[in-house]
Amino acid sequence: MKPLIRALFCVCSLLCAALAGATAETRGEIVAMKRLTEAQYRNTIADIFGSETGIYGRFEPDYRRDHLIAVGSAWTSVSPSGFEQYERMALGIAEQVLNEAVRDRYLQCELPKSHIAGDACARAFLDYYGKRIFRRPLSERERADRLAIAAKIMQLGGGCLRRAGTRPGQPAGLAGLPVSDGNPRAGSGRTRGERLTGYSKAARLSYFLWNTTPDEALLAAAGNGELHTRDGLRRQVERLLASRRLETGMRALFADMLRFDTFPELTKDAQLYPVFTTRVAQAMQEQTLRTLMDHLLVKEDDYRDLFTLDTMPMNPELGMVYAVPVSWREGWRDFRFEDASARNGLLSQASLLSLHSHAGSSSPTLRGLFVRETFLCQYVPPPPADVDFTMDEAFAVKATARERLLRHREEPICAGCHQLMDPIGLTLEQFDGVGMFRIRENGALIDVGGELDGEVFAGARGLGEALSEHPRVPACLVNTVYRYATGRPAVNSERELLGALEAGFAASGYRLRELLAQIATNEKFYDADALRRQVSTAEEKS
Repeated sequence: MKPLIRALFCVCSLLCAALAGATAETRGEIVAMKRLTEAQYRNTIADIFGSETGIYGRFEPDYRRDHLIAVGSAWTSVSPSGFEQYERMALGIAEQVLNEAVRDRYLQCELPKSHIAGDACARAFLDYYGKRIFRRPLSERERADRLAIAAKIMQLGGGCLRRAGTRPGQPAGLAGLPVSDGNPRAGSGRTRGERLTGYSKAARLSYFLWNTTPDEALLAAAGNGELHTRDGLRRQVERLLASRRLETGMRALFADMLRFDTFPELTKDAQLYPVFTTRVAQAMQEQTLRTLMDHLLVKEDDYRDLFTLDTMPMNPELGMVYAVPVSWREGWRDFRFEDASARNGLLSQASLLSLHSHAGSSSPTLRGLFVRETFLCQYVPPPPADVDFTMDEAFAVKATARERLLRHREEPICAGCHQLMDPIGLTLEQFDGVGMFRIRENGALIDVGGELDGEVFAGARGLGEALSEHPRVPACLVNTVYRYATGRPAVNSERELLGALEAGFAASGYRLRELLAQIATNEKFYDADALRRQVSTAEEKS
């Protein structure tokens, strides 16, 4: 390998190692950093270097806080072993990018014959990819540090240097350079009224709407000050919302909201549910995401109507789960359930029913808890540590879940929470642990009567109608999307803002794009002070 290629290899590794964090930067002060999720990291590499670039390494688990990974990513850190994995992935990316077979695609200059020309080529490479990886131009200090490494490697004609005391495999200078540009905690609060830089605005906007790094047009708008003007920001938001890439971002939002990241951990008793396989589990998730994207982005329909839909995408893998005729061999087609069917709305889809069940049975309690937390944004406390479970054995022989759960609704220490969850979940009991329809459990007819906040109804259809008319449902989505966008719960001073967002959402006919536009064009979305107050409050509590 020629000296320049060795130098660029090491510089590329240094740059790629910085991809772990997405910084939020104010004028002169870093206020917060979010660790990229695995999906965001993969999307970013694909956008910068191409989708054919492989990523070889192990990602540390994402952290869920306040029911969202998007919030947890602003609080989690990178462990020493996780750092080594990022470094390994960075080296692998650099090796692919500068492989002799494809390097001409990435080099913006010809291989030089002189040391001076080599400096120029390294600078061009560094400026071009540094801006895309850091999502802003490199500072003079950052450029100089990396160019010094490249020049030293070229001079010696060797591989990536080691510094005394660094771990094996650690590129030269990496120990003395930050993995990312910011501190994951808020600033000291010496000044008020700070705002994010244009480039930080671009990153925040792009990862919110597209779940990936800013494109060239957005970086240009950040550099020329367009994102600091009301009209300029709106133009860019409208462009991002009109792009087909919005679907990628919204899939990430709803996968987070619906906790689809827990699917890999989901296990089912193979003897009870032989239909449940890895392919079926993947199809379940895809069905729900397709439903959401078609309803909210393609048709741009009312969010509340998701709970009463009688049509859903269907493919051959799911035909047996839903016990419906599927005449085609592959692909997705819309399937409409008859009016007499128990299937109705998002909550009757197999993804949500199976995810919130036990390995060998359904669970009205888990399903009811999921509805309360996810669609109503209500907090249900965990069971107390001193709950006496000895009486459960006497109820375990009961035929139906309604009978087995009766004990918890009569026990004073349990009744409060179970009255919130069980009457919701029991309306879904005609669907077993993987979402297959049934009318009996252990030979006994299933009673699907239930109640939600004083409204009495029966079955999935009744639950869907109750949720579609519940005032907390659209308000909860506003709160969830705002938390997802900002990476934190709303602070007290933002209650008025949330009220305005709810009013705007209602005025739009509960259309998702309008909600996204309201958040992305609101100055609070880019407010550094609100983020500092949130972190300070959390630190005081801890």
